[in-house]
Amino acid sequence: MKKIILPLAVFWCLVASFGFQQDTLRRQLIGEWRNVYLKIKLNINDKAAQPTVTEADSATWEARLGIKPIRTHFNQDNTYYSEYRNLKDSIVRRASGTWNIVGDSLTMTQTKPDASTLKMHVSIKGDHATFTGIIDFNGDGKKNDDYFGIQKKFSTKP
Repeated sequence: MKKIILPLAVFWCLVASFGFQQDTLRRQLIGEWRNVYLKIKLNINDKAAQPTVTEADSATWEARLGIKPIRTHFNQDNTYYSEYRNLKDSIVRRASGTWNIVGDSLTMTQTKPDASTLKMHVSIKGDHATFTGIIDFNGDGKKNDDYFGIQKKFSTKP
């Protein structure tokens, strides 16, 4: 009987810990976040082509990307919206949808202006979050571009 009870106790402790970490990450994510660093490696399907790397930080963001840092608002009701602003600070795109956390994975299901799904691993320390995943950055219809980004929390109010 002891051979069964100990492994079950360890299993349930791990399950409880996983749920606690997931809930903590969810609570930490709620609020407004802005990009402070971005590195994307475009993986082009042409075997002869070399991967292209795009990198920007807070000092080079506007010059390299031609927009202000993206502002993403994660709401308590598991909805979100992201504002893309031009260099004059006018909103040029507003994406929105729902979000969910499972473990350390964030899934953002965009419903407007078009439908898409983005999955990222997320880690939060203090007021900075790190996001990693595979996305379609170059718009070729294939999620094959490596994404690494850091965002800073600017507000706890969504």
